[in-house]
Amino acid sequence: MSVLAIWRYPVKAMLGELLDVVRIGLGGCAGDRRWVVVDARTGERIASKRGPTDPRLRACRAEVLEDSDDRLPLRVPLPDGEAIAGPQIEAALSELLERPVRLATADTPATGRLGATGAHHDAAPVHLITTRTIAHLRALAPSSDWDVRRFRVNLLLDDGDDAGAFAEDALLGAELRAPSGVRLGVALPTPRCVVPTRAQDGLPADPAILRTLVERHRMDLGPFGRQGCAGAYAEVRGAGALRVGERLDVTAGAVSRQAFVDATLAELISPPTA
Repeated sequence: MSVLAIWRYPVKAMLGELLDVVRIGLGGCAGDRRWVVVDARTGERIASKRGPTDPRLRACRAEVLEDSDDRLPLRVPLPDGEAIAGPQIEAALSELLERPVRLATADTPATGRLGATGAHHDAAPVHLITTRTIAHLRALAPSSDWDVRRFRVNLLLDDGDDAGAFAEDALLGAELRAPSGVRLGVALPTPRCVVPTRAQDGLPADPAILRTLVERHRMDLGPFGRQGCAGAYAEVRGAGALRVGERLDVTAGAVSRQAFVDATLAELISPPTA
């Protein structure tokens, strides 16, 4: 298994950037989902996993300026093609969204089985999917466009193009190890929401995407019910720089996949300790 593509999404709900290499720490890919757009008056996040997100926000792309020491070390190309950076971003987004907004960073990092997130992640710091799963979805519903960009993953892993399985299921509880020292524990199946169905990055809206997953691959996620899943969330157990083309060794977990998932879910919903 190897790393075929790497993405990060510096601003939640915006389009992201395709990378050749990324530094991965306990909080995930450096700069990934570090900021979220919020209403400056109410503090409400203008990005929702299950509810509406302003389509004008989804048409913006965020890129990290690695050498910038600005409070907002970002470059944001807007839907009209104009690119803004640093202190200009919040004013330009306020004009675009027709209300005053600001970019907020994550709250105090949380720690636990899934690592120190310290960003606006949904359940774990790293999100991945495999080429075999994409091939399987294309075979199940060839009329839909199963472009991997719909799923907003950090890592696309190359495990071949044979259809016939949701490959991440077999990885649950396993550890993925890269020569650089990166170690990822595959923790949970990714329950899919409406985001992959939305028009984004040149892809049309397609409600059939979610219907196919609900009909063909529902998984029991305990307190979260049975969810249509594709891809997996992973915790970071070892830091390093991960590169496109790097091979990953897979080490099976010490307990059954379901037992590992159950334990991970239990910790995910348990209250934080002081």
